[in-house]
Amino acid sequence: MSNNFKVLLKSRDGVELKNFIEKNKDELKNKRIFYILQANLDKKKFVKIGISERGQTSAYGRLNDYYHFYSKTNKTNPCLGVKLHLVLANTFNSDVEYSNSRVRRLETKLKQRFKTDFQERERRGEERVAISIKELFDYLEANKLLEETEIEKPVRKTPRLQEKNQGSSDHVAKIISHKQRKDTILFEAEFKESFSYNRDGKATKPRKKPNQFLTYDQLVGKRNGKIAVDEYLLKNNKLDVKANPEGVAAALAKSLEKYLKP
Repeated sequence: MSNNFKVLLKSRDGVELKNFIEKNKDELKNKRIFYILQANLDKKKFVKIGISERGQTSAYGRLNDYYHFYSKTNKTNPCLGVKLHLVLANTFNSDVEYSNSRVRRLETKLKQRFKTDFQERERRGEERVAISIKELFDYLEANKLLEETEIEKPVRKTPRLQEKNQGSSDHVAKIISHKQRKDTILFEAEFKESFSYNRDGKATKPRKKPNQFLTYDQLVGKRNGKIAVDEYLLKNNKLDVKANPEGVAAALAKSLEKYLKP
């Protein structure tokens, strides 16, 4: 299954940042995001390109930082406020290193493309570029960068952890069952053993989390979670949900709609 970008916002005119993040707080939770914004203070001369890639509430927090810095648009002071133009998001996957995440790859492509603009025009920080929103959007659309399809490669496991079948406390070993709750599918995750260490650096007695029933989104945020649930779905033939749109299959389709490839 893919974990492609979901377009949370795409607006050449822009929207008030604070209004957007409050309205979409749940959508931003546990997401990696790529964003484009423009502060009123810059008088449309500069565009800010940025990312947030730590999951949990960091995407909301990152965008909210701009609100605290620039405040809201105010008719009496045209320098206040910041407009948000683009927000692309995909679910935070702890198996994917920051350097290989979709948001980081997209940011890197844009920095490489507009490197000359940074060098030849007035420069105000590495993530600001002196181009128009129109020029930036035209480039993104012409090169289909809003339709990122490259695969996010998972982190390789070390030979020691593979041999001992050990991992971090949130490392999913496998999915062993699933159940239906209304229109949502919950997957039963079994976790690997983990260790804590004493002051001498010696591993203490191994411990293991009890099994948990989690949604697909929640599993993607766990170490090895996306790999484990995808393997479970393939093994149990649950990907072909359109061929049997009844009962559990229908609920599964609805739960995973944004992940299923067209």
